[in-house]
Amino acid sequence: MILKIAKTVCLIVLLLTMGWSVVRAEEPLPLRLQELSDETYRLYSARETDDFFEAVKMLKSATEYSKYQETYYRACSYEAIYMFEYVDRKKGVQLAYDIYHRAKSNNSNIGMYFATFSLGTIREQSGNMGLAEKSFLQALKLKEKYLPEESAAPCYLGLCEVALHRNDYEKVKEYAHRALNEPTIIPMNQITAWSYKCLARYNQHDSLGFEEAYKERAKLIEENGGQGGLFGELINVYQAKNRKLWKLALQRAEKLIHQQNKCAQMASIYEHMGDYRQALYWQKRTRTVIDSIQSSEARSQMNEFDTELSITYAENETKEQELAKEQTMLLAGGAIALLVIIFLVVYGYRCNRHTKRMKFINNKLRQAYVQLEETTKAKERVESELRIARQIQQQMLPRVFPRREDVDMYAMMTPAKEVGGDLYAYALFDDQLYFCVGDVSGKGVPAALFMAEVTRMFRTLVDGRLLPNAIATRLNHALSEDNDQGMFVTMFIGLINIKSGHMAFCNAGHNPPLLDGEFMQMEPNAPIGLWPELDYMGEEVDDMHGKTLFVYTDGINEAENNEREQFGDDRLRALLRQNLGDARQTSEAIHKAVADFVGDAEPSDDLTKMCIKL
Repeated sequence: MILKIAKTVCLIVLLLTMGWSVVRAEEPLPLRLQELSDETYRLYSARETDDFFEAVKMLKSATEYSKYQETYYRACSYEAIYMFEYVDRKKGVQLAYDIYHRAKSNNSNIGMYFATFSLGTIREQSGNMGLAEKSFLQALKLKEKYLPEESAAPCYLGLCEVALHRNDYEKVKEYAHRALNEPTIIPMNQITAWSYKCLARYNQHDSLGFEEAYKERAKLIEENGGQGGLFGELINVYQAKNRKLWKLALQRAEKLIHQQNKCAQMASIYEHMGDYRQALYWQKRTRTVIDSIQSSEARSQMNEFDTELSITYAENETKEQELAKEQTMLLAGGAIALLVIIFLVVYGYRCNRHTKRMKFINNKLRQAYVQLEETTKAKERVESELRIARQIQQQMLPRVFPRREDVDMYAMMTPAKEVGGDLYAYALFDDQLYFCVGDVSGKGVPAALFMAEVTRMFRTLVDGRLLPNAIATRLNHALSEDNDQGMFVTMFIGLINIKSGHMAFCNAGHNPPLLDGEFMQMEPNAPIGLWPELDYMGEEVDDMHGKTLFVYTDGINEAENNEREQFGDDRLRALLRQNLGDARQTSEAIHKAVADFVGDAEPSDDLTKMCIKL
């Protein structure tokens, strides 16, 4: 019996020793395969769909059962990404899933790297940036561990897209720089890296920097052919926008293949051209395309894929740790091996029973873990998206105010939930100060989206130096078109001539502001967004010098404590009759008074306030 077990252990030792392999770089491809590989990626960059799929089929067929597994899995990866992006999203996810299953069945770490990279790219194209970042970082770990000679450029370019969506343009440039420094980067990825540099500089309003990056990108395209890597014609649209050639930008945007990019660019260009009806139409088209990309079926398919990958990573890590321990044991010598054999003989039966029981418990624990992980991921994804939405919304609100001796201004907004529907904005042109405070109907994400749209349109309209009632009329006309959800916003819009002190204003269904501690009497205009044909009435104050204007939303006076008592107009008026200091001190004093009154009661509405002293 002991002899039989000893032979078995020796056989296991031999197999472990043979299986202990070192990862080596793939041998150079034969000339025929290298030419086929180069042609495949040229067709990928050029978006020649039929020829690309034919070429990638030939490349996979030539390398599938050969020693060139790195080339095979890379071809599979780009096929999956191209299929998802330009042909059929469900089939694209399935192709990435096939890479994973083949890699797992063949115990291929190279295949696991490309499966992880493909999933990250698909996640990024679907807008799931948090999970995409996780996949790209995991792919980088696998590359460093198993593929030291493989270019990390594709992973860095994926991280560029994640950073771009987060408006972290310095990170975009950093990751693009890392990609370009990769020694084995292919021309298609070089072009894509310069495309990201273009986008980062455009969004940082660095017009000259954009043109320099665009020139480098164009030189690469001329040298290597294709249509501009991952972005194709999109960067040409940005070039026209950078030069403010809106009609040319429109012509180029019409040619975009990627529907999400096309709709978003058309909306942006029409907004710059002042055609708000078309801008709103293309904004809605953008949301429709995004909803189609993030279909429940595709999400479910990708979540299942992601879960299986996570389990496989854990299993592989466990296998590697066990293999390392066994190797150490082998190096320790025959004495330890003999002790292990004796131990196995004496306790074999008990260990067998114990192992079966542990397997049963482990299966139960794994099922529970998978269930818990899915629930946790869903919750974390929602919380992450809401945090990002809150950050984006806060970034839309001004944080810096005019620093002049003749005007003192401050505003602040505290949302009741993760995101809010209140807004404020201002624009200063020499001595002309435009400002507004608004409150969108409803709560949560829909109100936040509507708030963003109102804020953007207000900033565009003040560039035209219109009077407040004209701004309200145009806002109402644009927002009430195709307003199927029946959303609206109450607003107070003002224009102060700082030298003369004259203030023109229009109140669109909003709470009356307080002027020197007294509520202003004004026209009861309707809220904005309900009826498209309204003409809004404007009013004026002759001289604002020496006066304090306090504009707020109803979250202030309607704030409730645990006894359901409201803060009320009288408390607000009494506070503002006092000298509370400058504009910031006044705003913060009102905020503190409301917070002390509410106590630990749940906030019922956003708190927004703006104070102006001339």
